[in-house]
Amino acid sequence: MAAGMNGTHDFDGACAPGSGSWASQQTFSVGIFERVQKARGVGTKRGKVKVRVKGDVSEAEKVYAKASEIVTQLDGGTYSGPKSVTV
Repeated sequence: MAAGMNGTHDFDGACAPGSGSWASQQTFSVGIFERVQKARGVGTKRGKVKVRVKGDVSEAEKVYAKASEIVTQLDGGTYSGPKSVTV
């Protein structure tokens, strides 16, 4: 995951398909978070998860596509959906 600008949004899924011990799971989720300034003022870090997108491992691309769509809406200030989305 590349570093982003302060105030922008991104997503990450530690339990994404193919990531080691989670490979046997049938579902997974990605968390969408806002990048916040680090305490020392240099760079950004992950903030709290604002929206979680869940779905089947077999439909991972749909989960990632929905997460990207929500990131775009959050960055534009137009997202008004739920905190948890199932694909």
